[in-house]
This record gives sequence, structure tokens and C-alpha cells, in this order.
Amino acid sequence: MGTSFGVAWKQLSHSRAKMLIAAAGVAVAVLLMMMQLGFMNAAYDSALAIPKQMQADLVILNPVTPSITKPAPFSRRLLYRMQAHPDVAAVQGIYQGAGKWRNPWTHEDATMMIYGLEPSVDLFRIPGYSEQKSKLRSNDTILFDSRSRPIFGPVVDKYNQGERVEAEVNSRRIRVVGLTESGSSFAVDGTGFTSEANFLRLVPGRSPGFIDVGLVQLKPGADAKRVRNELQQTLGQDVRILTGPEFLEYELKFINSKSPIQFIFGMGAAVGFFIGFVIVYQILYTDVANQLPKFATMKAIGFGDFYLMRVVFEQAIYISLLGFVPGLIGSWGLYTFAAKVTRLPLGLKPGLVTGVFVLTVVMCAISGAAATRKLRAADPADVF
Repeated sequence: MGTSFGVAWKQLSHSRAKMLIAAAGVAVAVLLMMMQLGFMNAAYDSALAIPKQMQADLVILNPVTPSITKPAPFSRRLLYRMQAHPDVAAVQGIYQGAGKWRNPWTHEDATMMIYGLEPSVDLFRIPGYSEQKSKLRSNDTILFDSRSRPIFGPVVDKYNQGERVEAEVNSRRIRVVGLTESGSSFAVDGTGFTSEANFLRLVPGRSPGFIDVGLVQLKPGADAKRVRNELQQTLGQDVRILTGPEFLEYELKFINSKSPIQFIFGMGAAVGFFIGFVIVYQILYTDVANQLPKFATMKAIGFGDFYLMRVVFEQAIYISLLGFVPGLIGSWGLYTFAAKVTRLPLGLKPGLVTGVFVLTVVMCAISGAAATRKLRAADPADVF
């Protein structure tokens, strides 16, 4: 009879149509799980993109700020008071506000997030910003995020072709003097970076004395938690001071508590898992039912239940492998297309691929276990 793996493969491949249907079902399940979990990861990555680019030892917020997506301004003088601490090397204030960008080609409006930064300090490590920040010293200039959505127009293409790109932001004429790479998210379609002076001109009504986020860089060797505690004691409850890792945890906690990202995409992945389970179970159960006389014969000549169950389980493993590969290829194609359209950071990360592969094998193994119930009850005497 050969090894159980050989028997399992012959049993599965005996009907090519059945094998292809099972593999297609698994491929669909893999595709659903990969897309749902991929979009969930992209949602988290895009939401944390700006916080991760704030490469500061300490982050300063208004105590009532729930997230930097909804900042409450605080007095700028509180940030500059921190410079008196012997372990503080540099500070940087950040203005943040929404701007209405008028597409110069279609004249349609799109909302973008604008950050106002002092070009002489570089604690906000956006790719492309450091090399071009000096251009922001000119009036009415902005660095445009190259990963903003297409609704803003062919800004990137025109700029790379050497054309002068100008647009209206909040009814004020500005000029794009460079490109950065920050990334859009589910909540933000596009991003722009400019100087503090330009920001205050673009977002009228903002007081120069109040900023949205403060960044603090410490001297080499300084203990961030110790300095945080000392500054918090000095400034009291007027500000919330977080270390870099604490700030990321703070933002992640807000996302999990206020956004249904995890539930929605997790539910979608669970649906994909269930679909794959049902398809594989139906295929294996039908195969066991149809081949019951053969399994009974094997029992009669001495093969035990464990061996026969292994055959069914191994069929399930073969199906998982046959379906995973085309599902993975299909996911790569959809990721590429979706990333181009949405500008979200979608990609086949090794952790995601490994996780979905494990889920696929588990899904098929559970299906195989469920399908062996009829096999265990088979009695050669009843069959013959």
C-alpha cells in the first residue's frame, strides 16, 4: 500500500476535479484572510507612521489630547522651559492642522494634514524632509507627501518633470518645493510639511504661542524616564510627558479603544477561515463517504483507525499546500493594485505570510479531523 503520504496523495489526486475544487476553496480562503489581515496591518502602520517618525526621546502633549490625530494645543513656553534641564539637548514644537487643497488641474477640493515645523531643528524624521527643509524658509512653500492619494492631482509627476507646481491651500497660493514620504491613512488623504511661519499663514486663527505637539531630544546617556519624571514634576499637570515607546503605546491604545479596525478586519479573516473550513470539510467528508468500502477493506486487512485517519489528515495538508500558493500569488497581485490605489503601506510581510500559512494548515487539519468521524465509525462487517 505504501506510506500513508503516498496513499493520501493517490486518494486526493484520483479525482482531479475534486482536488482542484478543494485547492480553489483554500485559495479563496487564503486570499480573504491575507487581504483582511493585510489591510488591518496597513491600518495600524499608516496610523502609527507619523508617531514613529517623531524620533524624539520625549513627546509632549496637552493632558486632554487623546491622540495626535485630535490634538489639543498647549502653551509653547512650557516646551521651552524644558531647555533649562541639564539633560535636554534640543526641543521642537509642531503645529498641526487641516488644510483644504484645491487641485490645480480639476479644481476639486481635498483635505490634507499640514505640519508646521521649525527648519533649524530636525526631530521629525520624515524621509526627504531633512534634505529639503531649508527650502521652507521661503514664503508660501510646502513639501508634499509623495504617497498622498491621487485626488490631489499629478503633483508628484509634474514636480519630478521639473514643472513648477502651485496650488491653493485654505485659499492661499503655495508652491511645492519638494517631496517627502510620509504616507496616507484611512483618516488622512494627504500630508504637507511647511515652516512654522508658513503654517500660521496657511491656518489663520492659530495662535503662535500654542503648539500641538512638543518633541524633546536628550543628551547622550541621559535616562529618558528619569528626565521625564523630573520634568513632569516641574511642570505639573499642564502637560503630559511621554517617552518615545510610551507615546507609541499611547497612540496604539487610542486606536484599539476608539477604532473598530481590529474587530472589522479580524471578523473578515474569521469569515475567510470558516469558508475554507467548510469547503475542505465537504470535499474530505464526501471523499470518505464515497471511499468507505475501500477504507473498510483496509481495516479488514489490518490497518488501524490511526493509519486511516493519518491518510485523511495528510490529504488535508496536501490541500492546504495546493491552495496556499495560488492564494499567496493572488494576494500579491491584489496588494500591488490596492497599494497603488489607496497609497496604504500594503505588503506581503514575512510575519503575515507565515501567520496565514499556519492558519491555513490549521483550518485544513480541523476539516480533516471533522471528516474522520464517519471513518472511525466504519465497520467492515457492516460494509460487506
